[in-house]
Amino acid sequence: MIEEQEQLPLDTRLLSEAIYELNISRHNVSVYPEDHPIVEKSLNQAFDNFQKLFELRAEFTLAIAKDTLIIDKHYLDNKNSFFREFALCLSQKDIAYVNFMRGLTRDELYSFLRFILAETTDSSPETLQACLNEHKLIHVNIGFIDYTAFSLNEDRTGEEGNTISLWEQYVYGLMVGNIQSQDVSTAMQEIPSVRMAELINSLTVNHAGEVNCNDVITSYIGKQSASTLSERDFKKLVEVIHKLGPEIKRQFLSSTLDILSDDIASVQKILHDIPLNEILNFLSIINEQMVVIPEALNNVLTKFSQLNKGMVDAPSFGGKLIEDDILLSNEVTGLLSNSNFSTFVSDIYQKEIQDLIRYQKDNISSELVKEFDEQWSDEYIECVFHETILELMSPEMLGIISDTEYEDYLDILKEQIEQFLNTGQFKLVLETLVTLEANAASNPHSDVVTSAARFFHEQEFMMQIVHSIRLMGRAMRDDAYALCEFYKDEIMPFLMDALIEEDSTSIRRFLIGLIAHFGDIAASVAISRLEDSRWFVTRNMLFILLECGSDDSLRKAKPYCTHANPKVSFEAIKCLLKAGDKSAVRALRSYVKSTSRESVNKALLLAGAYKVKEVVPDLIQVLNKKSLTGSNIEDKIAVVKALGQMEDPRALEALKKVISTKKILFNASLEKLKKEARKALNKYSNKNGETTNDESLDESTQLK
Repeated sequence: MIEEQEQLPLDTRLLSEAIYELNISRHNVSVYPEDHPIVEKSLNQAFDNFQKLFELRAEFTLAIAKDTLIIDKHYLDNKNSFFREFALCLSQKDIAYVNFMRGLTRDELYSFLRFILAETTDSSPETLQACLNEHKLIHVNIGFIDYTAFSLNEDRTGEEGNTISLWEQYVYGLMVGNIQSQDVSTAMQEIPSVRMAELINSLTVNHAGEVNCNDVITSYIGKQSASTLSERDFKKLVEVIHKLGPEIKRQFLSSTLDILSDDIASVQKILHDIPLNEILNFLSIINEQMVVIPEALNNVLTKFSQLNKGMVDAPSFGGKLIEDDILLSNEVTGLLSNSNFSTFVSDIYQKEIQDLIRYQKDNISSELVKEFDEQWSDEYIECVFHETILELMSPEMLGIISDTEYEDYLDILKEQIEQFLNTGQFKLVLETLVTLEANAASNPHSDVVTSAARFFHEQEFMMQIVHSIRLMGRAMRDDAYALCEFYKDEIMPFLMDALIEEDSTSIRRFLIGLIAHFGDIAASVAISRLEDSRWFVTRNMLFILLECGSDDSLRKAKPYCTHANPKVSFEAIKCLLKAGDKSAVRALRSYVKSTSRESVNKALLLAGAYKVKEVVPDLIQVLNKKSLTGSNIEDKIAVVKALGQMEDPRALEALKKVISTKKILFNASLEKLKKEARKALNKYSNKNGETTNDESLDESTQLK
């Protein structure tokens, strides 16, 4: 029974959902700790999908070819952003395949994600395997690409068969364009020609349409760059072509001739060195397939034909070359012996070729090319399709399309919007919402239309929006603001919840700025959450009040000026100082006299920035206090800076006294203090319209 079950094919939709959830989990695991609710939710969903897959098969294997996932020799669409992104993540770790087995636990799934997210300075298979062993993955088997280990023989079995299977994937990837030739190891050049032909033949049978032979050839002979073609490479190509089936031989031969024509010097040397029968064998294949020879290569072959017609080794009869007892016709020998290209190509065609050669691509309008490139992109096509659906659902079309059609279009929109949110395309989401709201306003009695609009106001969808904004809103700030503006106070609680749960400082700053953009609405919600028992929540709400609150809203911070946590109380003091409320002075003066050096410095910064002159007497008292250590002296620097910002005349005498102070000990610290005192006195002088010299002046000049 188990054997029959293991032979069942995987459900495509179920597999897609599993990879989608696994990729979402990877993103969440990279941001949040393991016990975070978001990680637990996405990981549970991914684990549930894997369990459903294991009901179909005891195990399944994902192979990776750069940006493409392969399962059961079927390539998953690499245009799907989730498939492509997950494949690239595995490819960057040099992972060739991942085998998931029944019995996989949720903890193993989490460990697997941690492994592929881990950064390693050494990407050798040994190092990666050692790192993998630390994660103790019992039901996950990972194979790494070790190009240096690839060595193909004709009679390989066992584990070596996996290498052949892997090369099948690479050759197929080169043929269909999923892999570029520069991404393949030089070890591919060691595949025997017979084996290479077998691979191409077997893969061609299962693939209809044109294939990319050029990348296969350049990878096989190691000619991705401007390297010289060797005699060995030429022989390998001829052997492969000779063994190819009729479905691919002509196309492979045509690409070979194009590549040879790009290296004429090497071809001339090869023709001079290798035996004549091998050359004639190659020409026989060209004759059999009736492939057009490029002009440059044709000229070389013509010279070769003329030079070797009279050679003793060349079999001939009646002036005709013979290959395998077959007489080559006069037409074929004429093709190789006549150097006049016009014999075979008409004057009109030659003129067109010359026009193409002389044509300068710089004449093409770059703007026109750019426009075409944009119109051919997947993103552009997706946007046009989305706009078409919106036009079909516009208010003008509601009397034409049926309710069933409207529901079908709505299902399409839901899928598109989910994709837009995953990629941060908030502008397209907003266009959709505006259209649906307009439909609901113009057709209030249609249940289908109104329920469609209500769907995008449900709690689950609002949480999706906020989650997307949290991850990608900073890159599309204006569009994110516009989308939130559409919802206004409706989305505010969800933004506040996201802010409270957020661990990243940079994302918190972005969310606070986004929330503060809504002014009084944001301030009202912030005031309602000030009494939260968690100190950091209260502090964040005070941040928001400081950014966007009116004077009346700012005064709501008064009870928190004496909060047990200084981080909260200082934010409350800022709010009251911004509102011009003098009740903040008492708390500020208390901190100036604090025994905490950090609290004193914060209080001095606030006093100077807001010019709280009520604390000037306290600062003068601190400044006049006798200093017993160098640390005491340097503590007064912040006091001098604050007095310099306030520009209160009462501080002049104390500042001058600092400059005239002399000490034998702690002279370095004293000089730092005097330097700040001189800067402060300069500000007082400039305020009164006087001119002063810079800090290099002596003390007598400064005092004068």
